Amino acid sequence: MVIAINGVSSISLIAAILTMSIGELVVRSNKKVNKTEIEPPDQTVSTPINHPTIEIEDLTVSTEVTTSFRLYRQTELNRIIASLLASGSLLITGEEGCGKSVLISAVVEKLQGDGFVVAHIEPTTPKQMLLEIAYQLGVETQSLEGKALSAEQLRRAIANYLENNTAFLVIDDVQFCEAKFRMWLKQLRKLQVPMLLLATNPPRTDIFINIPRIELQPLPEYAIRELMEQAALERGINLKPSELSKLQERAGGNPMLAQRAIEEEYLGLEVEGADHDRS
Repeated sequence: MVIAINGVSSISLIAAILTMSIGELVVRSNKKVNKTEIEPPDQTVSTPINHPTIEIEDLTVSTEVTTSFRLYRQTELNRIIASLLASGSLLITGEEGCGKSVLISAVVEKLQGDGFVVAHIEPTTPKQMLLEIAYQLGVETQSLEGKALSAEQLRRAIANYLENNTAFLVIDDVQFCEAKFRMWLKQLRKLQVPMLLLATNPPRTDIFINIPRIELQPLPEYAIRELMEQAALERGINLKPSELSKLQERAGGNPMLAQRAIEEEYLGLEVEGADHDRS
């Protein structure tokens, strides 16, 4: 049976989903789709956004943008989830491009899929970050008189909510947040608010000095090779095994550098050496 959704047959829609790129290279579709409840084989994870779903037989297709990628850090994912559910806080560190954001997208998806409230933000101004956290948690940002809350009032309102409700804070690139904001996070940690922070080369001060951390190691060679093969396929590049091996040495286990190496090969650029952090 073929079901048409907005003029598109279910067979065409499923085919489009199956042809999405796999790997830590995140490929976005222009089609709006919602929460995908599929458990793909081989640790494939999809990152959804909550919206009403449309079910086609055993396949649930969403109506918001869905990103598909392959997750090579299942062990780290399980460890992070377990720590957060135990009301713990974690700092995830690693060199730029090592896959922190991909991993955290999987964490957020898992928590939201299990029905938890998650506020996932990136650094901006302290006031804007507080407003974004409040918005995602459903915390009022105005007084009863309709006046906008000050930064201090927002901090108190958010802290009060987190003390009385189960919710998770996930913040990317915390090293770029102002010190005063990070000190507020340190206060939240004392209240046992579960939070997950991401940072590249974080300083050993304020929140960073007393929070447990997991440092992401380079991806194994097979994973980097798969990512590069997929990137080469998307660019229509035919690479010999020896050529792939040479490019792989430049990536050094870093998925972002692996993608860049293929881009440079596609453009015909001559690149010597590597710029990853591996010694």
